[in-house]
Amino acid sequence: MIRRDAETPTRIHRSRRALGLLLAAGAIAAPLSAVAVPATAASAAAAPIAGATSAGDSLFAGIGNGGYDVTHYGVDLAYATDGSIAATTTISATATTALSSFSLDFEGLTVTSVVVNGQAATFVREQDPAISKYKLVVTPQTPVDGDFTAVISYAGTPVQHTDPDGSSEGWSTTSDGATAVGQPVGTMTWLPSDNTPRDKATFDIALTVPTLLGGTSAAGVSNGVLTAQTPHADGTTTWAWKQSKPMATELALVSIGRYTEFQSTIPLQGGRSIPERSFVDPSTSPQALAEITSLRAELPEIFAFLEKKYGRYPGDATGVVVDNTDLGYALETQDRPFFEGSIDRETLVHELTHQWFGDAVTPADWGDIWLNEGPATYTPLVYDEEHGGPTAEDSLYDLWNSTPAGAPEWTIPPAKMTDAADLFGWQVYNRGAMTLEALRSAVTTPVFEEIMRRWYAERVGTSISTADFIALAEKVSGRSLGAFFQDWLYDADKPAWPATWTLALATPRAKASAVPAGSDLGYVVTATATGKVPLRGATVEVDLEALLATATLDPGSLPAGARLDGTTLLWTVPTTATGASATLPFTVHLDDPRRASLVDVGARAVTLGATCAGCTVSHTLVAAAVGTVEPAAAQPTLAATGTDAATPAAGALALVALGGLLLASGRRRRTVNVGAGATASRPESPRRR
Repeated sequence: MIRRDAETPTRIHRSRRALGLLLAAGAIAAPLSAVAVPATAASAAAAPIAGATSAGDSLFAGIGNGGYDVTHYGVDLAYATDGSIAATTTISATATTALSSFSLDFEGLTVTSVVVNGQAATFVREQDPAISKYKLVVTPQTPVDGDFTAVISYAGTPVQHTDPDGSSEGWSTTSDGATAVGQPVGTMTWLPSDNTPRDKATFDIALTVPTLLGGTSAAGVSNGVLTAQTPHADGTTTWAWKQSKPMATELALVSIGRYTEFQSTIPLQGGRSIPERSFVDPSTSPQALAEITSLRAELPEIFAFLEKKYGRYPGDATGVVVDNTDLGYALETQDRPFFEGSIDRETLVHELTHQWFGDAVTPADWGDIWLNEGPATYTPLVYDEEHGGPTAEDSLYDLWNSTPAGAPEWTIPPAKMTDAADLFGWQVYNRGAMTLEALRSAVTTPVFEEIMRRWYAERVGTSISTADFIALAEKVSGRSLGAFFQDWLYDADKPAWPATWTLALATPRAKASAVPAGSDLGYVVTATATGKVPLRGATVEVDLEALLATATLDPGSLPAGARLDGTTLLWTVPTTATGASATLPFTVHLDDPRRASLVDVGARAVTLGATCAGCTVSHTLVAAAVGTVEPAAAQPTLAATGTDAATPAAGALALVALGGLLLASGRRRRTVNVGAGATASRPESPRRR
């Protein structure tokens, strides 16, 4: 979601209620457990219980329910020109244990009947606005266990819901009808439901609306594919929509009013295509309509970009809805995003990105909304970068760098919010996007892109948690990322921007060259800082296990900052300025192997942010002939280098020195002196949700 009155950092707009944002102390939560557990014989034998009236959300304690899982909503809603509705919702669900009663989230309107499994049920209403609790508590004649259906009939004039941050959603009256959007909890103003993002279901929504409003064609718009448009003799038309993909209630859309409809077919990867149905309020200004038309023409290109980045589009249809409301934001309603008054490219890419992150893969708890808004804020920057704009790294680093450490924006951790009023704050948009860019820097671009693709591919249609994302990132990268995510998501202060650097291991000898016994063999490890900030405190390991089986390295010959731990050479890289290099030369003396053997020597970055630029060298060690030895010259003393003034040429100079003095005459002792000390960087935007 994105708001219109918020201030955004360089080129990043998009937020849900507060996108003047762009872009956490506490322990990382345990991975989300399964929401629904199949009914078993044991549950059938258990005494029925009252279903929980809360899903246990960390920010909205009153929403959601327990004891059952909804699989489908069938909604039949008729709209009258006086703003009232009459509706019936049929819920298909599975009770995970025998329930003597169960609850639904439902605010306002008058319930006229509830029928459970074909029998009339009793019901009461309960509410506690302080925790967004509005319950319809149903007691069936016979306890439900396993699959059941509930049919709720209701009528009246729906209300608008106000959130803790003062923003509104739910049923919003417009000059020519109404638009209902639900993030985070407003869907309960027109749909009795299990109104938590952890319980996703399929939908059939039939909207019966006046065929004409004010003499202009009207429409009833919702999610998914339009399956029928049926006119009636009474001057109404029923618009039947089918959402066959799992959808959280907060993503459901109803928009009724005068609309101009636009249609096209969008080609997707693999030869697939989907229908586009877009609806634009005819009172939209000519300038705004021209921009909307231009952006609709760009949809194939945007979808091609998103599918390339993240995988197959998750929906069966697409489109946009542009209405004149007073909500102040755009929203990622599933398949068909909602926009207020106009559309710009960044907001369009933002809301379409949500179809992957937020809609197809949905946080189970509102405290994890950064998993929606972080990718949706980050992706438009990458799209802009690939179309000639500044890099996402530049934009996000500049935002990070220009926000002082003492700024209040850093005091709310993205994944550890405690106040629902902060739900759509700077931390989930801006810091969320910065977290992803920092992760890309930390694990390298190819690994990051694989994480994002697999996050979608392996979680599509489900509800997830931050802990799930961290677990996947560690699995794909093969790195421990707990400290990284603690800094970026859980600590209430400014996180450290990760350094990026290249690591190389080289020797003057050609790779896979034969090296005779009795020789001294030199290597140089080079670390070059390539990112926005200096390289500080990085650690490198060089695996010498195979080499030291037939060679000797004198630990006392190593410079400061380097030490031998068993058969592993450890090097703490000195602080290295951006664009500069630090080098560690070292030399081993080759013993006389009993037979020729192939030896690999490999360097590995312990610290995050490194790209390996040739980190393994191989040699064939050759046994010396009896009475002969390879000539060797005196070995020079070489110091490890790397200071803020160092340059990449240092590594090359060290290699030249080693290359010229590698082998010479005379027998040599088995320990080698390597040398003494080591020495070695926006404007206003519409709000989005």
